[in-house]
Amino acid sequence: MVPETLTIRLDPADRATLEAAAAAEGKGVSAYVRELAETEAQRVRRQAIREDGDRVVAHLRSNAEARTELDEFGTPATDAS
Repeated sequence: MVPETLTIRLDPADRATLEAAAAAEGKGVSAYVRELAETEAQRVRRQAIREDGDRVVAHLRSNAEARTELDEFGTPATDAS
């Protein structure tokens, strides 16, 4: 995957705050903001996965046929090692 550039505009006070936080970690503001954005993107993706799982469980709870099929075929094995 090729990274793409994202241009943002910040209030001067917000930029100063981020620059100070970045400097405290020995990073440039661009690297610091990129890390914040990447962390948030990962959180959003994980949240979406959890919500999908919640929808599946709700479907299984509310649908007798789905529960029967799950009981009949079992739950998938996962490699959680």
